[in-house]
Amino acid sequence: MTDKNPITIDAVRNWNLSAGHRLAIELGSLANTIETDVEVANREVQQSRDYFDSEAGEAMRARYDADRRNALAAVDALQAMTTPISEVATLFDNAALTIKDTVRKIQESEYQLFYTDDGQVFSRKSVMDWVDDNPLTGLTRSLSVEKARRDFQAALQGALYDIWTADLEYNARIGQVLETLPESVRQALVPVPTDPDLARILRENQVDASDRTVIFPSGELLATLRAIMPDIQPKAMTQEEADALIQLATSGLDGPAKLKTFYDIQDEASTAAANAFPDLSEKANEKALSDGHADAFRHMYWNARMTQEFGADWTNTFASGHEMIGSNPAAREAMDLYNNQLGRAIGANNPDASPEELQQKVLEAIDNNQAVVIQSSPDGGQIAFSNSVAPGQNVILPGAGIPMPKGN
Repeated sequence: MTDKNPITIDAVRNWNLSAGHRLAIELGSLANTIETDVEVANREVQQSRDYFDSEAGEAMRARYDADRRNALAAVDALQAMTTPISEVATLFDNAALTIKDTVRKIQESEYQLFYTDDGQVFSRKSVMDWVDDNPLTGLTRSLSVEKARRDFQAALQGALYDIWTADLEYNARIGQVLETLPESVRQALVPVPTDPDLARILRENQVDASDRTVIFPSGELLATLRAIMPDIQPKAMTQEEADALIQLATSGLDGPAKLKTFYDIQDEASTAAANAFPDLSEKANEKALSDGHADAFRHMYWNARMTQEFGADWTNTFASGHEMIGSNPAAREAMDLYNNQLGRAIGANNPDASPEELQQKVLEAIDNNQAVVIQSSPDGGQIAFSNSVAPGQNVILPGAGIPMPKGN
């Protein structure tokens, strides 16, 4: 899974969220249709006693009763998803309106302002340019420009942040709903590889969804971190992920410095992954960074470096918490957790290796068919060993999916 944030100002300006609002309505309608059909069938099944009163008839009715309970549980899940989907669509609408209105004001501004895709706002003229235009009023004018620039930037970046955090928070809420689906429903919907080793990897590398999403860092810790990391921004994450980072940050006087090292490693892993397969085209490399070989590299190298710095136990706790966002497709969750484990082993076995040496160890593991990626399959995508798929030829799974049955 990639953690890259694809939400940009111009992308949001082009959003049409009508489908999101319709989805909530259509899910509710679908739930009502299923419930009606199930209950109509139930009446007919119960009336079968009049002409099918035997052991086989009782077995049929018992089986239907179990199927009915599963169907009604699915109905409950569909109905439970309508509210968060409707809420997040409205929130996205409001944030998009803020962005569109702010962009309009920037474009109409007399201060020659422009924005970037990440919401930063700049003036095409420097302070000295304004002073040179009019020595008497230039300085005052430049202060007005700076205030307008900061206000517009705060509006754009605030709206982007609202969208991004809502995306994570509501994804977690929907994931918690999907976690309530009965085991038999999950078994019917989650395909398992025919290869026994891959089937074992899929089953063993799953985590339960977190029941809480929080914003980290915040409060005094955020203020402390900004003294050494001025650009750090709070983000939504699972409670378990945040707890691990809080433990790291409060582990001693050097806690904040350790957290800075953590973020540096995160950036280092992303950069190294983007450059791990230089022979790929730009398009193929983008694909490899999502559910492919470069994504596997990022997870493995990230975990290897964290293990070197913070130990395998803490890294395992954090990395597992990182995957607890609900509704993660089972195949992606297995890929990430399995590759994380490989990375921790590489880090533990090479504690003094340089970053370059560690990257080579990770590439060797991928080349030796030890890592896992997502390949095309009749069900849309399934885990495969890394030599089964050429780099850049993986498939990308949807953002959400049915969780793995807990009994497997």
